[in-house]
Amino acid sequence: MKVSFAALMMVVCCAAAGAAQRAPKPVVHTVTIEATSFNPANLTIRPGDTVEWLNKDLMPHTATATGKGGFDSGTIAMGKSWRHTFKTGGDLPYVCTFHPAMKGTVQVRK
Repeated sequence: MKVSFAALMMVVCCAAAGAAQRAPKPVVHTVTIEATSFNPANLTIRPGDTVEWLNKDLMPHTATATGKGGFDSGTIAMGKSWRHTFKTGGDLPYVCTFHPAMKGTVQVRK
């Protein structure tokens, strides 16, 4: 059976386009810091997604991982935000280093 180059390229291009449409696009999720708490405190995302911590509180805070997967926002001043993109799966608990009772978890699921 003889297949033309043009027909073969059409099949390859259509297959690639279909695969690209099925792949989820990265999403930006927002965690609001307000009243000395993270809202939502538990967030489930996909690898490649970004979380933005937005400080609407009257004092500075951090979002600092307590285990492996270490991320640390440093100080997030009032009215400011910080973003982190998560590349690998797992449960990543975090706290505010200034206020250790403030706790949250980012769950990265495929």
